[in-house]
Amino acid sequence: MKMLSRVDANVAAEIDRQFPQLKQIRELDSDGGMERLAISVFDHWLDDESEWDLLDCFEGEERVRRNKKFEQHWAALFDLTPVYTLRYRGRWPAKAKLVLKRYTDREGFVRQSRFNDYGVPSQFIILPELGCIYAAGWDDTNILYFKNREQAAPVLELATKAGLFCLNPNR
Repeated sequence: MKMLSRVDANVAAEIDRQFPQLKQIRELDSDGGMERLAISVFDHWLDDESEWDLLDCFEGEERVRRNKKFEQHWAALFDLTPVYTLRYRGRWPAKAKLVLKRYTDREGFVRQSRFNDYGVPSQFIILPELGCIYAAGWDDTNILYFKNREQAAPVLELATKAGLFCLNPNR
């Protein structure tokens, strides 16, 4: 089964209208004027240097535990609402164009969302029904962008159910 499918032009145009800041968030690491919360395996920000070793978790039981939490969360999101992403099409960088795709295969989506110690996670998903953009981070902390916290609440509830924590990036 194909993991990603093409998105109808009308759906793509509607998502572009809903999230005019997509490219800005994806490429410039900006909040695009949206609110944001971190979703993390950690229950607090790792500010103290003595805790930085917690970031170096690439294997073992702790890695398995962290992966399970995120996999449960990603799977629940897929089950809850349509999940979209952006992909580049064309020769990089001169002719590369962002194209909207929809995830159609749950297992493929969860597999692609897994931690990979060979590179930075590149998961970037759009949840239009919940008014959210969700970007995976390299440090077991992801960022959820939204305009309406009430509309985004199901994402936060699913994170909590999976054993993840919601942290305010502004502290």
